[in-house]
Amino acid sequence: MQTVDPLDARQWFTWRERKAWVFSGAAFAVLFFTLTPVLGELLALMIAFGSAFCLFFFYLSKRTIGIECPYCQNYIETNTPWICGVCGEHNLRTDDCPFIGRCQKCRAEPKAYQCHHKGCGELIFFTKDKQRFNFAKCVNIPVPKMPLRVKRDKDADGIAKQHKDIQITELNLKKAKLDLELKIVKQDLEPAKEMTEEEILQKSAERFMDRNTSGPKIVERWKAKNAEIYKDNPVELAKQNANADQWALNNLEKM
Repeated sequence: MQTVDPLDARQWFTWRERKAWVFSGAAFAVLFFTLTPVLGELLALMIAFGSAFCLFFFYLSKRTIGIECPYCQNYIETNTPWICGVCGEHNLRTDDCPFIGRCQKCRAEPKAYQCHHKGCGELIFFTKDKQRFNFAKCVNIPVPKMPLRVKRDKDADGIAKQHKDIQITELNLKKAKLDLELKIVKQDLEPAKEMTEEEILQKSAERFMDRNTSGPKIVERWKAKNAEIYKDNPVELAKQNANADQWALNNLEKM
């Protein structure tokens, strides 16, 4: 493999076949004139022609041109299978159509090649204008995989929200219980305030008023309920009303 500068690679490829013919012809001439005195003209001609033929078709015409990536300094053989940036053709006959030559389909000449070495991917230019489109690139070059988009489950989202709401409610309930317990503890720790005589009398009056206003209402509701239940049994109605009066007598007189 012959390694050349990327800017000179196309010229080297153009002159490769011509140089192969020159070197093969020179080899034929040297062998023919060297062997003729020893083996005779016919045998020398056969050996010289066969040797020149093999030199041309199996070595010089197939000689690979290599370039060095100016970014990652890795070697690249120009007979690497490549994709044309103009028509998208996959060029596989790379001995005859390398990426420094022409596309085997549309005959376009790539002006750059994308380095296929891992972690590089930079464009290697073959001309001074440094055209950044329609460049050649390696066949089957790895393409970064995009993360798969997972379809969201609406039911799962709803269940997750409900679980979150339950957790928040439980926390609020625990906080409320703790606040109540803290309030009770503070009340127990605080010294009881001694009531004045006026406050004692006021509370007594409030209890008396409540009993006198609430008692008759209770008796009235009691008798109304008896009238509804025992409307067809006057004897039992009179008995239940007497019980209500007895309760009022036993309890309301104590006020």
